[in-house]
Amino acid sequence: MTGYPHVRIITTGGTIASLPQDNGDLAASLSGEELVQRLGMASVQVDTLTTMGSFAFNYETLAFIGERVIEALESPDVQGVVLTHGTDTMEETAFYLSLTTGHYMKPVVLTGAQLDASNPHGDGPNNLRNAVCIAQSESARNIGTVIAFAGFLYAAREVRKVDTSALEAFDSPGWGPVGRMDGDRVIVLRQADRRPVLNVKVPVPVALVRLGVGMTGAEFQQMCTGYKGVVLEAFGRGNAHPSIHSEISRLVQQGVPVIVTSRCIRGAVRPVYGGGGGRDLERAGAWFAGDLAGEKARILLGLLLANNVGWQEMWRFVEAYSRP
Repeated sequence: MTGYPHVRIITTGGTIASLPQDNGDLAASLSGEELVQRLGMASVQVDTLTTMGSFAFNYETLAFIGERVIEALESPDVQGVVLTHGTDTMEETAFYLSLTTGHYMKPVVLTGAQLDASNPHGDGPNNLRNAVCIAQSESARNIGTVIAFAGFLYAAREVRKVDTSALEAFDSPGWGPVGRMDGDRVIVLRQADRRPVLNVKVPVPVALVRLGVGMTGAEFQQMCTGYKGVVLEAFGRGNAHPSIHSEISRLVQQGVPVIVTSRCIRGAVRPVYGGGGGRDLERAGAWFAGDLAGEKARILLGLLLANNVGWQEMWRFVEAYSRP
């Protein structure tokens, strides 16, 4: 593979940069320079931020990555940015970047691997080649932040990791990919919608509560105590035990925003049912977030709080990101 002088590769570790250690553990150990050397890439700008599994990331890591990605996007010589990343939390970093870099007309492409760098049949090299092609492609100018994996491109808002070990680790349930690769050719099926953006900040911690049968308002209250925001992964269309809506009402009256998502991986929440269902949660003051995943709603709300966004403006952001 020859030179790509207008692409900036930022590396953070993950399986794509991992090798077996003496004790048998896999650990991210390859620098960005070592990673691209293995692919024979020339004239590529590489920036190694860290080498660790994305399961070890925290909110400060997201802000650090966001700052470095924006720094790269601001360079007039850079057409696009590639970020190598562990697959465990890649979809969340992608969404964070879409929230903070969506106003740039340059692609931000995240990729990684399911097989480590020592595997002779590893998927990392091809994923990285594809990501670099996307980052410099004219057809991807307006694609926003995407994950490139196993030959497909997935929008940051919609993508989820759907398999722990298969090479086709990611999908966008209900929506499908926004593009695909055909050799070195980038085929874009649909462009990203423009949404309001936020400044890079360390998000404020937000409670993420996933409901299970029998969980009541008392248990919900315990899980939310001390948080400035709450995301509820509710049943189905956005329903909960009848004892929970009064706890939501109490939180909202105290100025704590509550966002409702679904624990289902496909389909949108909608306030339809009474008797403790979505209609009661809406009456209590909760906001419904369409088919936005709970972990992404948590990042959105945490970033809104970190940016000191007012209540009405906060709802405008939630509404904007509630639809694909």
